[in-house]
Amino acid sequence: MSEQTVTRQELADAVKDLVTKRDLEEATQQNKRDLAEATREITKKLTEAIRDSQTEVLRAFYNWARPIEVRLNRTDEIATRLSWIEERIAALERGKFPSSH
Repeated sequence: MSEQTVTRQELADAVKDLVTKRDLEEATQQNKRDLAEATREITKKLTEAIRDSQTEVLRAFYNWARPIEVRLNRTDEIATRLSWIEERIAALERGKFPSSH
């Protein structure tokens, strides 16, 4: 800061590189757009990752439950057949013999 006088051209040259309020607003708006786009992209990827993990968990449970379901269904079949046999034995014990035709 000297006390020399400055010409208009020198002043214009010195101020031309300064950032204006409009430049700051434009930069702020661009930053907001960039941040919004990045947020959308992250949300999209995160949602996809969550869905993939849900699918993996469901597949794991399905693969685990299939053999158990087969066993349970077979157990139900065996239990049904056993109850029929018990009914027939009870009928025989009461003297109600099945017809012979």
